[in-house]
Amino acid sequence: MATTPRPDRGAVITFLNPDVLNPAAFLRGVVIGPPVVDPQTAHAWVPVLLPDRTVSVLDTRNIIEVQPSSENS
Repeated sequence: MATTPRPDRGAVITFLNPDVLNPAAFLRGVVIGPPVVDPQTAHAWVPVLLPDRTVSVLDTRNIIEVQPSSENS
């Protein structure tokens, strides 16, 4: 089984849109903080800045692609 990505701050991620009513199946955002693990489910979550300047907390299991930030490359 593949491991779930835990991208570093500044990484650009493409992820499956958790909002089933939104017509966009995939979204992109920038990770703005470290992953946090939910103690009950053991899922890692990351804070993400979306293109509309809103912040969302995303389950890392929805991440499709990670492009590391230039400072972490």
